[in-house]
Formats: sequence, C-alpha cells, structure tokens
Amino acid sequence: MGEMKDRLERGVAMLARLEQRRQDTRTPQWGAETEFLIINYELRQLESDILRDPGALESQLVRVRPKRTKKQ
Repeated sequence: MGEMKDRLERGVAMLARLEQRRQDTRTPQWGAETEFLIINYELRQLESDILRDPGALESQLVRVRPKRTKKQ
C-alpha cells in the first residue's frame, strides 16, 4: 500500500507542476498530453493493483468477459 501511496503522491505533484506551468504561461493546453498519460497510467496501475488484491472491494467487482463472435 505504501508503494501505491508514494506513486500517487508523485503523480499529484507532477500534475500540480503542470497546472502551475499553465498558469505561468497562460496556456490552458500546456502539457495536456503529459497530463493524460499520467492519469491514464495511474488508473491502469490502480486497476491492476485492485485486481491483484481486491481486499474489501472483492464483492463489488464484476468481471466482464469478452463477447464471443458467432462463427458463420
């Protein structure tokens, strides 16, 4: 859990620096791609962490199976 907390804190710090840079440059889209990559990465990591060890969330998780295609 400590690793996840550290990772999220680093991500939040990077996002705060991006936001500050946007304000400094008055460019609302400055670093938008980087912001997307950070958020996307963290969401995928959280999903992976939860699926690996769901703990109290286990009863709330629903596995979605890929749809099977009909053979013609």
